[in-house]
Amino acid sequence: MNVPKLRFKEFTDEWKQTPLKNIIYSNIIEAPKPTTDYIRLGIRSHCKGTFHELVKIENILSADKMYIVPKNNLILNITFAWEQAIAITDDNDEGKYISNRFPTFAFKDNQLPTFYKYIIPQKRLKYDLNVASPGGAGRNRVLNKKLFLSIPVNIPLLKEQEKISKFLTTVDKKITNLKNTITSLENQKKGLLQQIFSQKLRFKDENGNNYPNWEKKKLEDISNITMGQSPDSDFVNTEKIGTPFLQGNAEFTNKYPIEKYWCTKPQKIANPTDILLSVRAPVGAINIANKKFCIGRGLSAISFNCNKLFGKYNLEFNLFQLIKKSQGSTFSSINKKDISEVILFIPCLEEQTKIADFLSAFDRKLENQKAQLEHWKQIKKGLLQQMFV
Repeated sequence: MNVPKLRFKEFTDEWKQTPLKNIIYSNIIEAPKPTTDYIRLGIRSHCKGTFHELVKIENILSADKMYIVPKNNLILNITFAWEQAIAITDDNDEGKYISNRFPTFAFKDNQLPTFYKYIIPQKRLKYDLNVASPGGAGRNRVLNKKLFLSIPVNIPLLKEQEKISKFLTTVDKKITNLKNTITSLENQKKGLLQQIFSQKLRFKDENGNNYPNWEKKKLEDISNITMGQSPDSDFVNTEKIGTPFLQGNAEFTNKYPIEKYWCTKPQKIANPTDILLSVRAPVGAINIANKKFCIGRGLSAISFNCNKLFGKYNLEFNLFQLIKKSQGSTFSSINKKDISEVILFIPCLEEQTKIADFLSAFDRKLENQKAQLEHWKQIKKGLLQQMFV
């Protein structure tokens, strides 16, 4: 039967397979060419939604005609439809300007536009959009409208569309709220780093007294710095033989790197608790070594002689010094001298520990929110796989 694996129990009818031409119809709204600055709509590839950008009047398109976006329409970019540059418009998109490369389609009666937000990312539609975009040179592929409208999709009746859409919208709201919480916490952390390492926010000892003044140091004065060196490729494998090998920041996560390669003859080593610093584009990404690693030339390992977590946060705050040094070259990078000369201000060990404990507690809260976000993303992924035909 043409039914999904996971379904609300009140629905038993089979889903109907029908071409898009039975679901949508062309809804092109021509508009006078703007005479002042205007907002243009674009579509991100891979079903990542729409975006808006301000266009200055001096940069206005040379096209004779422009068009207006209606809400609750299916819209796509005909030159990147094969890359899933397709979306369902909403209130925020309404009234934005587009060119003739962005056709809009309204939905027929008994069809719920928000339901199709969850149809368009489906793998089958991705394949069909690819087929409906005949090949040209490189990425030069244009959607064939007739082929597009003949693409078949499996859909339920309106009542089931509404139930599915309402349920998945609730999941989306949970994901959005978590993203907003994470953004807020990350901004709070930036503020805390600024307050602490500019010494506007100070900790006191157990008697309520100020700790001694911070001392100005170079990074090389309070750490051992190891620059990575790539081993011979003959000694690198994916069979988990030897020491885990990190080529660069590609293996980085929010905190600890992920092992993808191993090395039987490592050249340079990062030890557990060392701070791993990306020295090539993008310069400044940081992770913590949670075990012994062989490191390639895209990384350096910094072993702090002070409180290691304090050192990490201090370096994190002062990354601007390294990023500034990396700019101006074709391929941004930094060397050992650049790292060694980073200026840090260092308090006594007891205050270092208090700062590290405080910021670590904040990071745990942030990591918890990120873990929840990933959990809900996986839930949504599973639902999309099982709630559609």
